[in-house]
Formats: sequence, structure tokens, C-alpha cells
Amino acid sequence: MESNIQKNMTDSHFHIMEMKRKDIDLQAVFKLLNDNEAGTLLDAGVVLENFEERLSWKESYGDLYFAAGIHPNIPSSEWPEKYAETLEKQIAHPLVKAVGETGLDFFREYSSPEDQYTLLELHYELAQKADKPLIFHIRNAESEMEKWIKTKEFKSGAVLHCFPGGLSLAHTALEKGHYISFAGNVTFKNAQEIRDALKVVPLDRILLETDAPYLSPHPKRGRDNHPGMIGYSYECVAEEKGISLEQLIDQVGKNIINFLKL
Repeated sequence: MESNIQKNMTDSHFHIMEMKRKDIDLQAVFKLLNDNEAGTLLDAGVVLENFEERLSWKESYGDLYFAAGIHPNIPSSEWPEKYAETLEKQIAHPLVKAVGETGLDFFREYSSPEDQYTLLELHYELAQKADKPLIFHIRNAESEMEKWIKTKEFKSGAVLHCFPGGLSLAHTALEKGHYISFAGNVTFKNAQEIRDALKVVPLDRILLETDAPYLSPHPKRGRDNHPGMIGYSYECVAEEKGISLEQLIDQVGKNIINFLKL
């Protein structure tokens, strides 16, 4: 299994069940991560129905934690019965350290804006109640999400996952004290807007993620992704920020611990 992960590298956002659906060998992935002494990992929530199976993977990697949420692309016709009650119970689980992913996605139009705002407000309210941070998904909705963020106060902050670029959105997030997470697309040749935003993000606000099994980094584009590929993003970000790889590994490791209150 291909990998360039190094000791203490973290992955703040990936999807165990999506990797399983793509027939990625999860046992091999977690063996790889253990063998290389990787850092903290966060498996992000997309649906509620597979919660217990997700949690079972904690046995394979001790520094694995979870977020609970309903993805904004899931329309209300597919929300489970008592979804709000179920989501609140999942958020309360001690292994769940964040709420999401939630947000706005106007790219595919799988769900209506009304449904997406309903879910976004629900996740916000439950995160505030549980005093846990939010994970924001933003696609083709940067201005709408920025306006929404400006109207809110956040008990435990948030992370803008797979940051799509945009200096205004970055500044708004930073003013609110949020983290900004960069995925494999920060390495893409045509992603200068994302790298421009990276330049204004302080080191203590940066998280790094694979969003596996999606967004494989350059030079592995087009292949299924897994957390062992996170090193390409680390190398790119260290170069863009003009710091050593070791310094970045150390700082991002501290950041994810602070974000998740570990």
C-alpha cells in the first residue's frame, strides 16, 4: 500500500465507511498508520446509520476519534426518523469530539437550500449545547457560508474543512477563531487560490486532512485516497509556509489536540 506518512502526522478529516465502500483495505490502512506511529485521526460523519460500525474501528487505532453529523447533500427525504434526537445522542458519545460535517453545498444540488440551512442550524444548536466544535463543508457556497458564520457566536469554534479558497472567507473564519483545514487539493497545480489563502492562515490555525477516499494529492490524483497519503499535503504546506516539515508536524499535532479538546 502506497504511503508517505511520517511519525506524528495527523489527518483531521477522512471517511472510514466511504473507504470501505471503495474496497480499500482498512486493516492494511490502520496497520500502516500504526507502523508509522501516525498522530491523531478524525473520522467525519456523513450519515447516522453506520455510527456503531464506525466506532468499532477505534480498536484498530488508539488515537482515532469521531465526528457525528448529516452531510448537507443528504435531502430531507432521506433523513432518518427522529434524526435530531439520534444526532444529539451520537454527539454525546465520549468518542465523538466534533459535530459534522455540516454546511452548504450548492454544487450538486442533491438537497434544497432550505434543507441544508435546516441541518446547519440543527448542527450549530447541538454543538453549542454539547460544547463541541463544528466541521463545516463548503462548496459553491462561500459567500452564503461566510454570511452565516458572521451571524453566529461559537462556544467551541469550528473548522472549515477542505478549504475551498477565498481570502474574505479565510479572514472571517480567523476573526471568529476557527481553524482552516487544507486537503489534498492544496497540492493541485490549478489551486493557487487555495495556496494564496494558506499564506494568510497562522500556523496555529492550520489543520491538514486527506478527505479520504477523495481528493488524492498530486502526484497521486485519480487514485483512491487514504490517510497514509497525508504526507504530500504536509510537504506542500511546509514549503508554502517556508518552514521545516518537522515544525509543521509539531504545530499541526498541537492544533488538532486543541481543536478536539483532547
